[in-house]
Amino acid sequence: MKKPRTLLVLSVLALVSASVGISPVTGRRQTQGETIELQATANSSSLDQQIAQELALIHDSEHQGLEPLMMGRLWAKLASDYQDESALGRAEDAYNHALPLLEPSSSERVDYAVVLDNLGSLYGMMGNYDASERCCKRALAIREKLGDPLEIARGKVHLAGLHVAMHKYKGARREALEAYNEMVALKNPDTDDIVATLFTLTYATCTRGGCSDSLEYARKAWSLARGAFPADSLQVGLAHMALGYAEWKAEIKDGPDEEMRKGIEIVKARAPQNNAYLLNVLEQYRVYLEAVHREPEAKQVAVEEAQLKKQSGKCANCTVSVYGLDHGP
Repeated sequence: MKKPRTLLVLSVLALVSASVGISPVTGRRQTQGETIELQATANSSSLDQQIAQELALIHDSEHQGLEPLMMGRLWAKLASDYQDESALGRAEDAYNHALPLLEPSSSERVDYAVVLDNLGSLYGMMGNYDASERCCKRALAIREKLGDPLEIARGKVHLAGLHVAMHKYKGARREALEAYNEMVALKNPDTDDIVATLFTLTYATCTRGGCSDSLEYARKAWSLARGAFPADSLQVGLAHMALGYAEWKAEIKDGPDEEMRKGIEIVKARAPQNNAYLLNVLEQYRVYLEAVHREPEAKQVAVEEAQLKKQSGKCANCTVSVYGLDHGP
């Protein structure tokens, strides 16, 4: 999911990992178990504190013999928080604890698909697109076997976001458009799904030359996000970025810079300082500045990007999980 990535694709992917509930830090979708507030973390204001409390809860739950499904959900929540903190190796280890615990549960198979998608998102952050794509395809296959049309649409849009990152724009647009039409037909009330799908369509479409359509998708996403989320929410920040991108590509001169600056301001306030969201929005703005020949400003943004990348780093000791290897779902 991550090679020379296309602008905000990782942010889009994080928003469209599908199930029930949204992580307040990243927007990445959570399993049903993750949406149940854990008493140990309910009042925590720090991600580090949450992780420490989750580790303690996992330790206690293992000693108490908590059922595998619930243990899997606890490990999945921990993995998600490690990923938010850019502790990539620890996130992968936690996902690998979660998946075998969730896999045997046919009644909650969707949880397994969600965690596979999130593992795919992690591999994107590591730069391993092949493993990421295998995870996302396996997750979609599971959803298709379950037969829930909304879950299938969510799986398609997650895969579409990945394909934008892989520069497979034709397939990405087809998958995202199918997902969008299916969600609309189902009268899906979850605005997060629709907004994230419109983000993906914005980037997939304009990259293939359809910038008028892209601008329409971005405007729809902005309108929905503004009406459904607080003005300083991460969703609204990303909507500013998508709209700025579409306006830039449509050669609208006055709007793009203002939209992107607003988006960056919100993302800086809402995302952890080493979070992939912040790197992605800065990258988009730098590429825009370079394109409009504002090199001194672009160099300043590049310095900020380099500092953040140094803080977050890569996962030097990570290998590919068995779940990212080439075998069936």
